[in-house]
Amino acid sequence: STELQFADTVLLSVKAVGINFRDVLNVLGMYPGDPGAPGSDVAGVVVSSSIDSSLQPGTAVFGLTVGALGTAVSCSANTVVAMPPCLSFEAASSMPTVFITAQMALGAVTAVSNSEHVLVHAAAGGVGLAALQVLQNLGAVAVCTAGSPSKRSLLRSLGVSAVVGSRDSMFVGPLAAAGGVDVVLNSLTSPGMVAGSLSVLRRGGRFVEIGKRDIWAPAAMAAERPDVSYSLLAVDFLPDVVVQSALQHVAAGVAAGQ
Repeated sequence: STELQFADTVLLSVKAVGINFRDVLNVLGMYPGDPGAPGSDVAGVVVSSSIDSSLQPGTAVFGLTVGALGTAVSCSANTVVAMPPCLSFEAASSMPTVFITAQMALGAVTAVSNSEHVLVHAAAGGVGLAALQVLQNLGAVAVCTAGSPSKRSLLRSLGVSAVVGSRDSMFVGPLAAAGGVDVVLNSLTSPGMVAGSLSVLRRGGRFVEIGKRDIWAPAAMAAERPDVSYSLLAVDFLPDVVVQSALQHVAAGVAAGQ
């Protein structure tokens, strides 16, 4: 049925779905809490919309929903936005979670400024690669970890000069010798990784946790480093209005060639 019974909703014909780590944890039963049906990053075409929606049938959109692994999905009109014409459906579906996370973490949460040094863990992953683009636009310096030689080679090919391993805490030595970092964007959960990251975080630094498992409680962080501003960020817990604003920012950046 193409009839929508709830206000401010749209029915999409699904054209592409982006799979991310949240979906992996979901199907393995390892996600903390109830994430709903898998398939959250979506691109498609509006088939029908509630009377109060500004998204009209025929509009190509991308954004976030729940249970998009099918031919159609109903979602809030506030969590999808019009797709820039330069994007394919496949490219658009790969962007919502990773770019919202990167932009929120490095913008609204930590307010990274020009020339600051930012440690991006697992930088060859989706959020990491999005973060590199955000940092480049901000004029900040990316300091990256990645788990394999091929991933580290990829990061160097993208212009990152400071690249170290992420499989153990051996990254601490080189980063400490280089003077440390102002911000940490963390997703690593192995023992010693958070403590190691804190050891290279400069006094008064900012630490953003985007991982889903084995994260430090704010009290534990305050006990270890009371000078650090510690934030937990999860796109799936953001209000719809924040998601919409972030998606509009992503779409505008893509349209401007950023």
